[in-house]
Amino acid sequence: MKPFGGGQLLNAKTSPFKQALTKTQCIRYALDRPAVLTVLPGVRNSQDLKDVLSYLDASEEEQDYSVIGQFTPQNADGICVYCNHCQPCPKGLNVGMINKYYDLALAGDEMAKGHYDKLEVKAGECIQCGRCESRCPFHVKQEARMQEISRYFGE
Repeated sequence: MKPFGGGQLLNAKTSPFKQALTKTQCIRYALDRPAVLTVLPGVRNSQDLKDVLSYLDASEEEQDYSVIGQFTPQNADGICVYCNHCQPCPKGLNVGMINKYYDLALAGDEMAKGHYDKLEVKAGECIQCGRCESRCPFHVKQEARMQEISRYFGE
């Protein structure tokens, strides 16, 4: 499991919770999920590696991610958090990943468009069936969002 959500959880601007979490909090949260045995954090350099390894010496307080319990559904209402509760899509769209690449592109990630372009099924192929919307615990209007994303990426 990738614990930082592509780095989004570490930045208040890009976090679906509108608040940054620490690397230690993210790692602990990921490891506490059922059936997760390991996490694979991205490491760009030796400082990133030191930051990730500091988890091993972190106190219980530093590992405490209970702050996310303060993010009630109304705080995240209408915001895709890439949880994939919307799956499966009858057309095979990876709705969470499509949303993630779009959000990253909007936040200025120059590589996001390239990643989006490599998806086998893109937002423009959405048939507007509404199945994803009926399953979404955050009430994201995915049908409209898929149209918006398709326009943004020039499909």
